[in-house]
Amino acid sequence: MSAKRRHVRESLRGAQRSKDAVVGRILVFLGGLLVVVLFSALLAPLFVDWTDFRKDFEAQASRIIGKKVVVHGAVDARLLPFPSVTLHDVRVGQEADGTPLVRVERFSMDAELAPFLSGEALIFDMRIEEPVARVRLLKDGTLDWMRGSRADIPARSVVLENVHVTGGRVEFIDDQSGRTRLISDLSAEMSAKSLAGPWRIEGNAALDGEKGAFSLVSGQPEPGAAGMRLKSKIMPQTRPFEIELDGELKLVDSRPIYQGAFSMSATSKAAAVKRDKADTPPPRLTGSFELTNESMRVPAYRMEVGALDDPYVITGEATLDTGKQAQFLLTAEGQQIDVNRFGNQGERGKTGRNASISAKERLGLFMETLAAVPVPQVPGKANLRLPAIVIGDTTIRDVKLDVRPAGDGWAVDNAVATLPGRTQIEAKGMLSLGSEAAFSGEMLVASNQPSGLASWLSGNVDPAIRKLKSVGFSALVSLTPELQRFERLEFIAGQDILHGRLERQALDKQAPSISMDLNGNTIDFDVLRAIAGIVAGQEADSGLLDHRIAAQLKASKFIAFGVEAENVDTVFTVADGALSLERLTVGNLAGAALTAIGRAEGTLAKYTGTGRMTFQAFDPGPFLTMLRQHLPPHPAIDRLVRNAAWFANSDLKLTLALGGDDGSGLSVKMAGVTNGSRVNLDFRLADLMSKTSAIGFDATLENPVTSILFGQAGFEPLPLEADSNGVLAVRVKSDDGTSADTTVTFNTQQTAFSAGGKVDLSAANFLAGQMKLTLESADIEPYLIMNALPLPQIGTGLPLKATADLAIDAAKVDFQNLAISAGGNTINGGVSVTRDAPSFTASADLKLATADLGTLAELVYGPLVDAATSRYAATPLPKLVGGLSIAAKVAVQSVSPGPFGPIRDFTANLGFNGEQVTLDDIQGNWSGGKLSGRLSLGNANGNGFLQTQLAVADGDTAAIVWQYAGSPVASGKFRLEMSAEATGKSVADLFGSASGSGELGFNGTRINGLNLAVLPMLIPAVDAMQGELTQERILPPAIAALDQGETELPPFVVPFNLTSGIVRAQNVAVATDQAQLSADAAIDLAGESLQAGVAVAFNPGAEALSGAEPGITLNYAGPIAAPQRTIDAADLSGFLSLRAFERERRRVERLQSNVLEKQRLRREVALYKYRADERQAARERAAAEEQMRRAEEIRLRQLAREAERLRREALAKAAQEKAEAERRLQEQQKLQQQAPAATPDAGSGGANGNTPPLNFDVLPKIQ
Repeated sequence: MSAKRRHVRESLRGAQRSKDAVVGRILVFLGGLLVVVLFSALLAPLFVDWTDFRKDFEAQASRIIGKKVVVHGAVDARLLPFPSVTLHDVRVGQEADGTPLVRVERFSMDAELAPFLSGEALIFDMRIEEPVARVRLLKDGTLDWMRGSRADIPARSVVLENVHVTGGRVEFIDDQSGRTRLISDLSAEMSAKSLAGPWRIEGNAALDGEKGAFSLVSGQPEPGAAGMRLKSKIMPQTRPFEIELDGELKLVDSRPIYQGAFSMSATSKAAAVKRDKADTPPPRLTGSFELTNESMRVPAYRMEVGALDDPYVITGEATLDTGKQAQFLLTAEGQQIDVNRFGNQGERGKTGRNASISAKERLGLFMETLAAVPVPQVPGKANLRLPAIVIGDTTIRDVKLDVRPAGDGWAVDNAVATLPGRTQIEAKGMLSLGSEAAFSGEMLVASNQPSGLASWLSGNVDPAIRKLKSVGFSALVSLTPELQRFERLEFIAGQDILHGRLERQALDKQAPSISMDLNGNTIDFDVLRAIAGIVAGQEADSGLLDHRIAAQLKASKFIAFGVEAENVDTVFTVADGALSLERLTVGNLAGAALTAIGRAEGTLAKYTGTGRMTFQAFDPGPFLTMLRQHLPPHPAIDRLVRNAAWFANSDLKLTLALGGDDGSGLSVKMAGVTNGSRVNLDFRLADLMSKTSAIGFDATLENPVTSILFGQAGFEPLPLEADSNGVLAVRVKSDDGTSADTTVTFNTQQTAFSAGGKVDLSAANFLAGQMKLTLESADIEPYLIMNALPLPQIGTGLPLKATADLAIDAAKVDFQNLAISAGGNTINGGVSVTRDAPSFTASADLKLATADLGTLAELVYGPLVDAATSRYAATPLPKLVGGLSIAAKVAVQSVSPGPFGPIRDFTANLGFNGEQVTLDDIQGNWSGGKLSGRLSLGNANGNGFLQTQLAVADGDTAAIVWQYAGSPVASGKFRLEMSAEATGKSVADLFGSASGSGELGFNGTRINGLNLAVLPMLIPAVDAMQGELTQERILPPAIAALDQGETELPPFVVPFNLTSGIVRAQNVAVATDQAQLSADAAIDLAGESLQAGVAVAFNPGAEALSGAEPGITLNYAGPIAAPQRTIDAADLSGFLSLRAFERERRRVERLQSNVLEKQRLRREVALYKYRADERQAARERAAAEEQMRRAEEIRLRQLAREAERLRREALAKAAQEKAEAERRLQEQQKLQQQAPAATPDAGSGGANGNTPPLNFDVLPKIQ
């Protein structure tokens, strides 16, 4: 039963008791007064002595009413045109103190004259003004009106049409209980067919100040009946319901009894509002009642809520004893309540709760509702039992409430309910509802589904609540608006348990205070704050700052803002703007141990304080990560977190001072050791609350290991040592907290670095500004290696001097006016590094004195040469990191391309992405010509590749050939066009797999050490020789003649192809007047070796012989830079031998004409022919082998590059056909020459393979 219903019921009890007790006597009084006045007026003469009439009136009225009646005021009466009587100040009865029982200020009536002729009185208008009645319930339970003489009223002969009562007042005095009830502002309209009834009364009144309307309809009692039928209706003005009573009113032993049935329903206005909001009808209450002076009983009642065809029903009984030992009993039992069936509640209709109202506000509203329920001033009990209350998606189960009135509140014997979230709530104690609500006693709240409880209370679930499986507390509580005390507190949240006490006090005109002493295994501040937010709403955080706090906390684990600390013990107070931290020890906070003490006081505008703190951490990384999560984002903090490993083994002491000269500053001094670095830091902040406060920062770090200093400075060095005993110093001074004069120095015995200028400290533009850099080092190589920037061919030391102007903005870092002197080389220009790119991105414009393409290749492929074997490295290529983007315009005075001469005035656009280097738009002067093209070197996860396209125009041939006899082997001009590519997992594989093609064009070529006019010089020397002409005898004079002078060749083109790392040129033919040259060459790029052969066929001119061609073959083999030459002079030797033979034959023929000489000569010729045949056979075999080798090469080239196959096949086929035609022609010529010389003897000698020696002393037989 709601608080409003209980209040209305109590009001109903008083009103009904008063009305039922006096209704009989009031009607008797009014009827008697009416009879007396009426008959006195009718029987009196027109002119009477009104003084005697007053006396007669008072006597007759007293007899009829049964109480003494006195008229203290004037009496007016007339007969025409209708009888009318007016009495002033009429008083009835008298109490012991002289107070009249009834007093009427003015009484008047108008009657019809004609009915008097038949013995009746018809009163068509009666006015009773300002009646005042006093009714007393005596201690024996009887009414004082029931004592004395009985009334004698001729009730059935009087008819009342209209009776008006205005300004009435009834005072009911209960001597049994000592209470007094007052009915005021009584106004009513009455009518009756007779004074005995039936009566109809409608009017308005106020019961103890509460206004309302009422109506009474009585029956006409039967003669001899003990009571009469009475229907009454009460309609409180401020209540949305009305009560109807229908029963029998009677007197038993002078005690009024009113009993029957009652019903309570919503007023018509409230019902209309209800219908506007929903179709659900308002609640209905029916039952039986019995009212006496001593008690009010409701033996049974039935309340229906919801739809008419399927209502929710609550039944029970109620008793109120108002006698000498007043007490009451109220019981209520109901079914499960589904509020949704009774109508929507606006925005709260779906869930049955207002999510914007905190638990504290709900409790306040609940207490206000309880305060509105009048507390019975008699002993009693109220028992409520409900199995469940369903409100939207919320179910409150097992509601049990046992209370007793106690003064201005209730004694709660037992209060139990199961709230959403499987939450059991129990309370027992005293609930005061006087001037302020208060509760003291035992309280227990236990929830096995905290998220459900939080959702019901606040409409949302804090993540800290959602992770809990259970939460609850029990305590001895004392709760008032000024004091909330929890003694013997036990708080449980999941597995976390806290014990101790908690008290909050808020006295008038004083700051509220909180004192607590809590200890347990875990204190989860996030959980406590979330629970406080549910209880106190938005005031949970903001209101705490206004309190004086004294706290002692100790926990094995302390969790706040997602941070977990272990072994926390602290004592602190907050009072009058002062924070005193007496003790704080944290055994483990994200891997760090801390202690702190200190005091701060003042206001946010002006404060002072001091403190000391220690910090120890083996690995501060987790601690720094935690700080980054809770501090505003800043690049400096991010870098500190990334390099946290360099601050291992930190042991630091900090001293803090709050308040400077103006009371608004902060000073922090820190000293200690971190990872072997001695740290000294001094930080000053002029205004802690200003974003533009002046800042001062001085820090030095000293460490014998320089790599540690680099890591602590924000770099990511390798754990390698460079110099020793490094000192890093940083000084920052800012007047506005943003723009700062900054100096950074780093010094060792061999290296000095400094940077100074003005930079921005804000997070958005961190380090933006201008600085000047200087660096001087006796050997910079260790620092480059330490920072993973090894240069190729490193290890010999690299002294360096560098200066630059550094410009930093939000987008990029510019190194302007860069000047570097390193290892005899100079670098000038500028470098720009993009800051906001996802990976390292830079652009540059550099000018260098020298550069080496081999060095560039080693950046991608690693070492090119195996130091142990001096050959190209066969080890796997390194796996590069990648993630870079570098674009540079480079201009180099001299670039070394490897075994060939340098490239002068080299320019190119260089690109590097960490895995690939590209040189585009290459321009330069190489070997006397103009070089152009592009080059790409790549290494994708250990898979190397190379691509290039090069062209040289108007080059100097002497610059690309080797030296012979102290001078280039060739001179002239050349052009080059080539393209090549290669792939491999090692440098050796790259060179071994290289493939491509190109073309060399020569013009004005002069060959040094190749005298094609050899025969005219060699023949005289050979003619002077005696004996057999062998290659060994001919070769020295031939070489001597060959090396004397040079040969100019006509323009010619050398097409070549690159397959499997070998460059091959074949069938290169050049003709001059002295000779024809045919060359083949193969260059092994991996081995840097050359294999080449040049066949020189001399033009014998007049010395031409049939069957012999003078020629030599020049073979070159060895390193490209200095190949060795060998000469094959077999053809030349054969030619000269044949020439000598022919010459000798002619001489013999001239001396001897006999047959024997001829025979001898024939045999000699046969011998030479035989030897010539052998040589020819050897040449043919060599030609066949060469043909097979060439065919195999053609097949391989066809497989390697299909695009080149057709062209090479066509060229090879044409060359083959030409060679075959020449060979056939030569064979035909030889056969023609040999045919005449064939003889049986020669044949037989050739057959047995034994050629007899020639004997010129014996003449052969003449056939």
